Amino acid sequence: MQVLTKEIAYKELQKFFQDTPFVLFGTGMSCAVDERFGMDYLKEHLIECIKRENLSNSQNIEWDSVLESLNDGADFETAMNSIKDISLIKIIVEITGNFIGTLDFEYSQKILNNEINWPASTLFKKIVNGLYGTDHELHVATPNYDLLAEYAFEKYGIPYINGFYGSINRKLNWEKSKRNITYIENVPHGKKIERVLRKEKHIALYKVHGSLNLFLINDHLIENNAWLYTKPENIERIIITPGISKYEKLHLFRNELLGKYDSVIERHNFFLFLGFGFNDTQLNNHTIINKLQNQNSNGLVITKYSNERIEKILQSSENLWHICSNDKIGTIIKNKKYSEPLIINDKELWKVDIFVSTILGD
Repeated sequence: MQVLTKEIAYKELQKFFQDTPFVLFGTGMSCAVDERFGMDYLKEHLIECIKRENLSNSQNIEWDSVLESLNDGADFETAMNSIKDISLIKIIVEITGNFIGTLDFEYSQKILNNEINWPASTLFKKIVNGLYGTDHELHVATPNYDLLAEYAFEKYGIPYINGFYGSINRKLNWEKSKRNITYIENVPHGKKIERVLRKEKHIALYKVHGSLNLFLINDHLIENNAWLYTKPENIERIIITPGISKYEKLHLFRNELLGKYDSVIERHNFFLFLGFGFNDTQLNNHTIINKLQNQNSNGLVITKYSNERIEKILQSSENLWHICSNDKIGTIIKNKKYSEPLIINDKELWKVDIFVSTILGD
Protein backbone atom coordinates (compact mmCIF):
# COMPACT_ATOMS: atom_id res chain seq x y z
CA MET A 1 0.00 0.00 0.00
CA GLN A 2 1.09 3.56 -0.70
CA VAL A 3 2.58 5.68 2.09
CA LEU A 4 0.56 8.78 2.93
CA THR A 5 2.70 11.92 2.90
CA LYS A 6 1.78 15.48 3.80
CA GLU A 7 2.04 16.49 0.14
CA ILE A 8 -0.35 13.74 -0.98
CA ALA A 9 -2.82 14.45 1.82
CA TYR A 10 -2.93 18.20 1.23
CA LYS A 11 -3.36 17.73 -2.52
CA GLU A 12 -6.20 15.21 -2.10
CA LEU A 13 -8.01 17.37 0.44
CA GLN A 14 -7.74 20.43 -1.79
CA LYS A 15 -9.17 18.48 -4.74
CA PHE A 16 -12.33 17.72 -2.77
CA PHE A 17 -13.26 21.37 -2.61
CA GLN A 18 -13.38 21.69 -6.38
CA ASP A 19 -16.86 20.25 -5.85
CA THR A 20 -19.63 21.70 -3.66
CA PRO A 21 -20.13 19.58 -0.52
CA PHE A 22 -23.21 18.64 1.40
CA VAL A 23 -22.22 19.72 4.93
CA LEU A 24 -23.29 18.11 8.18
CA PHE A 25 -22.08 19.66 11.43
CA GLY A 26 -22.71 18.33 14.91
CA THR A 27 -22.33 19.27 18.56
CA GLY A 28 -18.55 19.26 18.18
CA MET A 29 -18.81 22.65 16.50
CA SER A 30 -20.68 24.10 19.49
CA CYS A 31 -18.38 22.31 21.96
CA ALA A 32 -15.46 24.11 20.32
CA VAL A 33 -17.05 27.29 21.74
CA ASP A 34 -18.03 25.76 25.10
CA GLU A 35 -17.89 22.09 26.11
CA ARG A 36 -21.18 22.49 27.99
CA PHE A 37 -23.00 22.23 24.65
CA GLY A 38 -22.00 18.55 24.63
CA MET A 39 -24.27 15.62 25.44
CA ASP A 40 -22.33 14.70 28.59
CA TYR A 41 -23.25 18.02 30.17
CA LEU A 42 -26.87 17.71 29.06
CA LYS A 43 -26.98 14.22 30.56
CA GLU A 44 -25.70 15.44 33.93
CA HIS A 45 -28.09 18.40 33.86
CA LEU A 46 -31.10 16.16 33.21
CA ILE A 47 -30.07 13.79 36.00
CA GLU A 48 -29.80 16.76 38.35
CA CYS A 49 -33.07 18.43 37.33
CA ILE A 50 -35.48 15.51 36.98
CA LYS A 51 -36.92 15.00 40.46
CA ARG A 52 -38.47 11.65 41.33
CA GLU A 53 -41.09 13.23 43.57
CA ASN A 54 -42.48 15.10 40.56
CA LEU A 55 -42.90 11.96 38.45
CA SER A 56 -45.66 9.39 38.33
CA ASN A 57 -44.94 5.74 39.13
CA SER A 58 -44.70 4.80 35.45
CA GLN A 59 -42.44 7.79 34.74
CA ASN A 60 -40.17 6.82 37.63
CA ILE A 61 -39.88 3.31 36.22
CA GLU A 62 -38.82 4.70 32.83
CA TRP A 63 -36.36 7.15 34.37
CA ASP A 64 -34.88 4.41 36.58
CA SER A 65 -34.35 2.35 33.43
CA VAL A 66 -32.40 5.26 31.90
CA LEU A 67 -30.17 5.56 34.98
CA GLU A 68 -29.57 1.81 35.11
CA SER A 69 -28.58 1.74 31.44
CA LEU A 70 -26.15 4.60 31.98
CA ASN A 71 -24.64 2.82 34.99
CA ASP A 72 -24.23 -0.29 32.83
CA GLY A 73 -22.20 1.72 30.31
CA ALA A 74 -24.81 2.52 27.66
CA ASP A 75 -24.40 5.76 25.74
CA PHE A 76 -26.78 8.61 26.50
CA GLU A 77 -28.97 8.27 23.41
CA THR A 78 -29.38 4.51 23.78
CA ALA A 79 -30.24 4.85 27.47
CA MET A 80 -32.83 7.54 26.78
CA ASN A 81 -34.69 5.26 24.37
CA SER A 82 -36.36 3.75 27.44
CA ILE A 83 -38.60 6.80 27.66
CA LYS A 84 -42.05 6.44 26.08
CA ASP A 85 -44.23 8.58 28.37
CA ILE A 86 -45.30 11.73 26.50
CA SER A 87 -45.46 13.88 29.63
CA LEU A 88 -41.95 12.82 30.63
CA ILE A 89 -40.75 13.58 27.12
CA LYS A 90 -42.17 17.09 27.45
CA ILE A 91 -40.33 17.53 30.77
CA ILE A 92 -37.07 16.49 29.08
CA VAL A 93 -37.67 18.85 26.16
CA GLU A 94 -38.39 21.72 28.55
CA ILE A 95 -35.25 21.13 30.64
CA THR A 96 -33.11 20.66 27.52
CA GLY A 97 -34.43 23.83 25.89
CA ASN A 98 -33.78 25.91 29.00
CA PHE A 99 -30.27 24.48 29.44
CA ILE A 100 -29.14 25.01 25.83
CA GLY A 101 -30.97 28.35 25.76
CA THR A 102 -28.90 29.63 28.69
CA LEU A 103 -25.69 28.78 26.84
CA ASP A 104 -27.01 30.23 23.58
CA PHE A 105 -27.83 33.49 25.35
CA GLU A 106 -24.32 33.61 26.82
CA TYR A 107 -22.62 33.34 23.42
CA SER A 108 -25.03 35.00 20.98
CA GLN A 109 -23.78 38.55 21.43
CA LYS A 110 -20.17 37.42 21.82
CA ILE A 111 -20.28 35.91 18.33
CA LEU A 112 -22.23 38.81 16.81
CA ASN A 113 -19.84 41.33 18.41
CA ASN A 114 -16.78 39.37 17.23
CA GLU A 115 -15.60 38.70 20.79
CA ILE A 116 -15.32 34.99 19.98
CA ASN A 117 -15.35 33.04 16.75
CA TRP A 118 -17.52 30.11 15.74
CA PRO A 119 -14.74 27.98 14.23
CA ALA A 120 -16.43 27.06 10.94
CA SER A 121 -17.27 30.67 10.01
CA THR A 122 -14.43 31.16 7.54
CA LEU A 123 -15.03 27.77 5.92
CA PHE A 124 -18.68 28.50 5.20
CA LYS A 125 -17.81 31.98 3.96
CA LYS A 126 -15.21 30.54 1.59
CA ILE A 127 -17.48 27.78 0.25
CA VAL A 128 -20.47 30.09 -0.29
CA ASN A 129 -18.33 32.74 -1.99
CA GLY A 130 -16.92 30.03 -4.24
CA LEU A 131 -20.27 28.74 -5.50
CA TYR A 132 -20.21 28.97 -9.28
CA GLY A 133 -22.42 28.78 -12.35
CA THR A 134 -26.10 28.36 -11.58
CA ASP A 135 -25.29 26.64 -8.27
CA HIS A 136 -26.03 29.33 -5.70
CA GLU A 137 -27.01 27.09 -2.78
CA LEU A 138 -24.88 25.30 -0.17
CA HIS A 139 -26.91 22.62 1.62
CA VAL A 140 -26.12 22.28 5.33
CA ALA A 141 -27.71 20.03 7.97
CA THR A 142 -27.27 19.95 11.74
CA PRO A 143 -28.85 18.25 14.77
CA ASN A 144 -27.84 21.22 16.97
CA TYR A 145 -30.61 23.10 18.76
CA ASP A 146 -28.54 26.23 19.37
CA LEU A 147 -28.18 29.13 16.95
CA LEU A 148 -24.40 29.61 17.07
CA ALA A 149 -24.11 28.90 13.34
CA GLU A 150 -26.87 31.39 12.53
CA TYR A 151 -25.14 34.09 14.57
CA ALA A 152 -21.91 33.38 12.69
CA PHE A 153 -23.66 33.52 9.31
CA GLU A 154 -25.16 36.87 10.31
CA LYS A 155 -21.80 38.18 11.52
CA TYR A 156 -19.99 37.16 8.33
CA GLY A 157 -22.74 38.32 5.98
CA ILE A 158 -23.58 34.84 4.72
CA PRO A 159 -27.20 34.74 3.48
CA TYR A 160 -29.15 31.67 4.59
CA ILE A 161 -32.66 30.26 4.53
CA ASN A 162 -34.14 27.57 6.76
CA GLY A 163 -37.57 27.09 5.23
CA PHE A 164 -39.34 29.75 7.29
CA TYR A 165 -40.73 33.06 6.05
CA GLY A 166 -42.58 36.01 7.56
CA SER A 167 -41.97 38.50 10.35
CA ILE A 168 -42.47 37.60 14.03
CA ASN A 169 -44.33 34.29 13.81
CA ARG A 170 -42.52 32.82 10.82
CA LYS A 171 -44.24 29.96 8.96
CA LEU A 172 -42.70 27.00 7.18
CA ASN A 173 -42.68 27.15 3.38
CA TRP A 174 -39.42 26.52 1.56
CA GLU A 175 -40.51 28.14 -1.68
CA LYS A 176 -41.61 31.35 0.02
CA SER A 177 -38.47 31.42 2.17
CA LYS A 178 -36.39 31.57 -1.04
CA ARG A 179 -37.76 35.05 -1.66
CA ASN A 180 -35.43 36.24 1.09
CA ILE A 181 -32.41 35.54 -1.11
CA THR A 182 -33.72 36.80 -4.47
CA TYR A 183 -33.23 40.22 -6.05
CA ILE A 184 -33.94 42.00 -9.32
CA GLU A 185 -31.01 42.91 -11.58
CA ASN A 186 -31.32 45.29 -14.54
CA VAL A 187 -29.62 43.59 -17.48
CA PRO A 188 -28.99 45.32 -20.86
CA HIS A 189 -30.69 43.47 -23.72
CA GLY A 190 -30.09 45.25 -27.01
CA LYS A 191 -31.49 48.74 -26.59
CA LYS A 192 -33.66 47.68 -23.70
CA ILE A 193 -33.12 46.88 -20.05
CA GLU A 194 -34.54 43.60 -18.80
CA ARG A 195 -35.36 43.01 -15.16
CA VAL A 196 -33.95 39.58 -14.30
CA LEU A 197 -34.65 37.69 -11.08
CA ARG A 198 -31.40 36.54 -9.46
CA LYS A 199 -30.56 34.43 -6.40
CA GLU A 200 -27.86 35.35 -3.93
CA LYS A 201 -25.28 32.74 -3.07
CA HIS A 202 -26.63 31.31 0.16
CA ILE A 203 -26.95 28.43 2.62
CA ALA A 204 -30.03 26.20 2.87
CA LEU A 205 -29.98 25.16 6.53
CA TYR A 206 -31.80 22.01 7.69
CA LYS A 207 -32.18 21.84 11.48
CA VAL A 208 -33.24 18.23 11.58
CA HIS A 209 -33.84 18.05 15.33
CA GLY A 210 -35.65 21.35 15.59
CA SER A 211 -34.30 24.52 17.15
CA LEU A 212 -34.52 26.71 20.24
CA ASN A 213 -36.66 29.15 18.26
CA LEU A 214 -39.06 26.54 16.86
CA PHE A 215 -42.52 26.12 18.41
CA LEU A 216 -45.89 24.50 17.86
CA ILE A 217 -49.00 26.70 17.61
CA ASN A 218 -52.34 25.18 16.59
CA ASP A 219 -50.53 22.21 15.02
CA HIS A 220 -48.36 24.49 12.89
CA LEU A 221 -44.60 24.91 13.12
CA ILE A 222 -43.66 28.48 13.94
CA GLU A 223 -40.24 30.10 14.22
CA ASN A 224 -40.19 32.94 16.77
CA ASN A 225 -36.93 34.48 17.99
CA ALA A 226 -38.74 36.44 20.71
CA TRP A 227 -39.37 33.17 22.58
CA LEU A 228 -35.82 31.85 22.33
CA TYR A 229 -35.11 32.09 26.04
CA THR A 230 -38.51 32.72 27.65
CA LYS A 231 -41.51 31.14 25.98
CA PRO A 232 -45.21 31.33 26.94
CA GLU A 233 -46.22 28.45 29.23
CA ASN A 234 -48.82 27.05 26.84
CA ILE A 235 -46.45 26.99 23.85
CA GLU A 236 -44.58 23.77 23.04
CA ARG A 237 -40.94 23.97 21.97
CA ILE A 238 -40.05 21.62 19.11
CA ILE A 239 -36.71 19.92 19.62
CA ILE A 240 -36.01 16.21 19.21
CA THR A 241 -33.85 15.31 22.21
CA PRO A 242 -32.05 11.99 22.69
CA GLY A 243 -34.47 9.21 23.54
CA ILE A 244 -37.65 10.57 22.01
CA SER A 245 -37.39 8.79 18.68
CA LYS A 246 -40.81 7.24 19.40
CA TYR A 247 -42.49 10.65 19.70
CA GLU A 248 -44.33 10.35 16.38
CA LYS A 249 -45.72 13.87 16.35
CA LEU A 250 -42.25 15.36 16.28
CA HIS A 251 -41.26 13.11 13.42
CA LEU A 252 -44.18 14.28 11.35
CA PHE A 253 -42.87 17.80 11.78
CA ARG A 254 -39.33 16.64 11.11
CA ASN A 255 -40.41 15.37 7.68
CA GLU A 256 -42.07 18.70 7.05
CA LEU A 257 -38.92 20.52 8.15
CA LEU A 258 -36.60 18.55 5.89
CA GLY A 259 -38.65 18.90 2.75
CA LYS A 260 -36.16 18.25 -0.06
CA TYR A 261 -33.39 16.90 2.22
CA ASP A 262 -33.24 13.37 0.80
CA SER A 263 -33.40 14.42 -2.84
CA VAL A 264 -30.64 16.97 -2.25
CA ILE A 265 -28.38 14.28 -0.78
CA GLU A 266 -28.84 12.17 -3.90
CA ARG A 267 -27.44 14.99 -6.04
CA HIS A 268 -24.20 15.33 -4.05
CA ASN A 269 -20.95 13.43 -4.41
CA PHE A 270 -18.94 15.14 -1.67
CA PHE A 271 -19.96 15.05 1.99
CA LEU A 272 -18.24 17.18 4.62
CA PHE A 273 -18.75 16.30 8.29
CA LEU A 274 -17.70 18.85 10.93
CA GLY A 275 -17.71 17.97 14.63
CA PHE A 276 -20.00 15.08 13.74
CA GLY A 277 -19.35 11.74 15.44
CA PHE A 278 -22.00 9.67 13.62
CA ASN A 279 -23.87 9.12 16.91
CA ASP A 280 -27.12 10.37 15.40
CA THR A 281 -29.19 7.56 13.91
CA GLN A 282 -31.49 10.00 12.11
CA LEU A 283 -28.70 11.98 10.44
CA ASN A 284 -26.74 8.82 9.59
CA ASN A 285 -28.84 8.73 6.47
CA HIS A 286 -28.66 5.40 4.65
CA THR A 287 -28.31 7.26 1.37
CA ILE A 288 -25.18 9.10 2.54
CA ILE A 289 -23.55 5.96 3.94
CA ASN A 290 -24.41 4.05 0.77
CA LYS A 291 -22.90 6.77 -1.43
CA LEU A 292 -19.69 6.72 0.64
CA GLN A 293 -19.38 2.94 0.81
CA ASN A 294 -20.77 1.76 -2.52
CA GLN A 295 -20.61 4.70 -4.93
CA ASN A 296 -17.14 6.00 -4.00
CA SER A 297 -18.43 9.46 -3.14
CA ASN A 298 -15.86 11.75 -1.57
CA GLY A 299 -16.13 12.40 2.15
CA LEU A 300 -14.18 14.31 4.79
CA VAL A 301 -14.73 14.01 8.54
CA ILE A 302 -13.13 16.69 10.74
CA THR A 303 -13.46 15.97 14.46
CA LYS A 304 -11.37 16.42 17.58
CA TYR A 305 -11.73 12.77 18.54
CA SER A 306 -12.33 9.55 16.64
CA ASN A 307 -14.73 6.78 17.67
CA GLU A 308 -15.73 3.26 16.64
CA ARG A 309 -18.50 4.46 14.32
CA ILE A 310 -16.16 6.74 12.36
CA GLU A 311 -13.48 4.04 12.13
CA LYS A 312 -15.99 1.48 10.85
CA ILE A 313 -17.22 3.76 8.07
CA LEU A 314 -13.63 4.71 7.17
CA GLN A 315 -12.68 1.07 6.66
CA SER A 316 -15.50 0.52 4.17
CA SER A 317 -15.33 3.82 2.25
CA GLU A 318 -12.64 4.21 -0.41
CA ASN A 319 -12.74 8.00 -0.65
CA LEU A 320 -13.57 8.95 2.94
CA TRP A 321 -10.88 10.85 4.85
CA HIS A 322 -10.69 11.64 8.54
CA ILE A 323 -8.82 14.44 10.29
CA CYS A 324 -8.61 14.34 14.09
CA SER A 325 -6.36 15.20 17.02
CA ASN A 326 -3.36 13.08 17.98
CA ASP A 327 -4.04 14.00 21.65
CA LYS A 328 -1.13 16.41 21.50
CA ILE A 329 -0.54 19.59 19.50
CA GLY A 330 -0.94 17.78 16.23
CA THR A 331 -3.13 15.97 13.71
CA ILE A 332 -3.87 12.49 12.40
CA ILE A 333 -5.06 12.13 8.78
CA LYS A 334 -6.50 8.78 7.68
CA ASN A 335 -7.71 7.12 4.49
CA LYS A 336 -8.03 3.37 3.91
CA LYS A 337 -6.00 3.40 0.68
CA TYR A 338 -2.78 4.18 2.56
CA SER A 339 -0.65 1.89 4.67
CA GLU A 340 -0.89 3.95 7.85
CA PRO A 341 -2.22 7.28 9.09
CA LEU A 342 -0.24 10.47 8.58
CA ILE A 343 0.76 12.20 11.82
CA ILE A 344 1.53 15.92 11.70
CA ASN A 345 2.97 17.12 14.99
CA ASP A 346 2.93 20.87 14.50
CA LYS A 347 -0.53 21.56 13.03
CA GLU A 348 -4.00 21.20 14.59
CA LEU A 349 -5.88 20.70 11.33
CA TRP A 350 -8.86 19.27 13.23
CA LYS A 351 -9.58 22.87 14.22
CA VAL A 352 -11.68 23.98 11.27
CA ASP A 353 -10.30 27.52 11.09
CA ILE A 354 -6.73 26.16 10.98
CA PHE A 355 -7.78 23.61 8.33
CA VAL A 356 -9.11 26.44 6.17
CA SER A 357 -5.99 28.62 6.43
CA THR A 358 -3.62 25.67 5.88
CA ILE A 359 -5.41 23.62 3.21
CA LEU A 360 -7.68 26.10 1.43
CA GLY A 361 -5.79 29.35 2.00
CA ASP A 362 -6.95 32.62 3.54
